[in-house]
Amino acid sequence: MWLKIRLLKRLTLFCIGLYLPIKFFILWIKSTNKPLCHHYTLEHFILRMIICCLAFIYYLYLQQNQGIKDSIAPSRYKLMIGTVLLQLTMTFGLLLLSSIQEALSYPNVQSIRHFSSSIDFLYRGIIEISCLAAILEELLFRGILEKLLYKIISTRLWITLTSALAFSLMHGNMRNNLLYFIMGCFLSHLYYHTQHIIYPMIAHGLHNLCATSIIYLKLDEPLDLAINSLTIITRIILTIGALLAVYQYVTYRLTQPKTKNTI
Repeated sequence: MWLKIRLLKRLTLFCIGLYLPIKFFILWIKSTNKPLCHHYTLEHFILRMIICCLAFIYYLYLQQNQGIKDSIAPSRYKLMIGTVLLQLTMTFGLLLLSSIQEALSYPNVQSIRHFSSSIDFLYRGIIEISCLAAILEELLFRGILEKLLYKIISTRLWITLTSALAFSLMHGNMRNNLLYFIMGCFLSHLYYHTQHIIYPMIAHGLHNLCATSIIYLKLDEPLDLAINSLTIITRIILTIGALLAVYQYVTYRLTQPKTKNTI
């Protein structure tokens, strides 16, 4: 554990050492009214890396203070495959739920990202959204917030609901709060039953990758047409079935928590 913390501290210092001269360079370019090109992109990437490292260090300190060994379970391959299948099912269920909301006159106001090139998709779609954003959000909401909530809330259900609510409100999209809330409940439940932060990170990253890939490959309109061709009753049944299947698998097929105090 302490070795991980030392390595993360060194990585953080290295990133800070890169960030400061880049920041000063950007300020100098602004003063000369020259185009910034991709310097903003590099600055944001390094800044996200610093925040991720700091969040990871704090998460490991919480693990250390609680005496939890953050090691991957022996059945890690089964858990990883199960996590991927669960997230694909969850993404399918959320797509159906989103279409149901639109059919009930609750239009989706999710901001649509467009990627200008394959390089733009590689950075913003894969590195920034699918990797860094997923890692940081899971560290904050599942890794840190839930451990802090455990000190004041003894019921696991309320911890899950509170972290999921915070997760949905953080995205600032009131019309889609239900989708984020359900996703937050799933990730919290997955974290509790796998006992390792890596699995909700994988699930979250895969969900973001699916969403950005659909936009980049321009599959959103064909998917909408295919889903909207189903009756509203069929979509409701498929949505409930997908969510129940995910819940049943996480609860009864994945690794159960070994100790009462492990979250």
